[in-house]
Amino acid sequence: MAYETIEVIEEPPLATLRLNRPQRLNSFSPQLVAEVCQALDELAQNDGFRVVVLCGAGRCFSSGYDISGGGKSGNRVIDWKRRMDENQFAQRVWSFRKPIIAQVHSYCLAGACEIALLCDMTIAAEDAIFGEPDIRFATGSPPAAAFPFALPMKATRQIVYNGAFIDAKRAYEIGMVNEVVPRDQLERRTRYHALLISKVAPLAVQLAKEAINRTYEIRGLWPSVLNNNNLVAILDGSETEEQTMFNKIRDEQGLKAALAWREAQFREVEEQTRN
Repeated sequence: MAYETIEVIEEPPLATLRLNRPQRLNSFSPQLVAEVCQALDELAQNDGFRVVVLCGAGRCFSSGYDISGGGKSGNRVIDWKRRMDENQFAQRVWSFRKPIIAQVHSYCLAGACEIALLCDMTIAAEDAIFGEPDIRFATGSPPAAAFPFALPMKATRQIVYNGAFIDAKRAYEIGMVNEVVPRDQLERRTRYHALLISKVAPLAVQLAKEAINRTYEIRGLWPSVLNNNNLVAILDGSETEEQTMFNKIRDEQGLKAALAWREAQFREVEEQTRN
């Protein structure tokens, strides 16, 4: 099948699913999300592929969900709740029956950070940057509720509360990634891990994945994410002062100006406390 926002590279027993919106830092548009889900459905049914590698074209893995649209729609809590419930991207990645390895370089932010966390493994280049900046715009993401299941409590709070970025070394220390490698070795090392898994009987790997997934689900992973749907809907529908100003600047001056306005306020703190 031909896609417009992704590429599927078939090299049995591996398949590489490459996010391909480099001009938008591979941000998750509705079309990209739909195409990734469609590709996963097709790969799930093809026994020739045992492992999927998820990566990004161009400058980075992904900047997360596309927030370049207007900020005047969906300002009611009920609208945001419907949007949260309808977005099944994270669940589709989590429940894909074969292993998915995230191959991350440069930015892996917000929704992309959550998707990488929910993949079975994550191999990161030394230049990889992870973070949950959503909260700086007074918005949020339901899959962020998965962080406490994968990371230490203190690390989770720090990442989610202040929206600051962490580098690949720190991400490795707290268990967000499996391995950190030089950028020029990223594809080779990811392929190494994928090929190792591909040598195991597919049924054994798939049942092992199901067992691990069910353990986290019994502990409450998805009920926590669904509960966070309600909290995110309340936040996104509340039109806080920060969110309102960000959307106003975005609508009038563009997304770049809005991001610069918001980040300047946090840069003040960093500069004041640097010494």
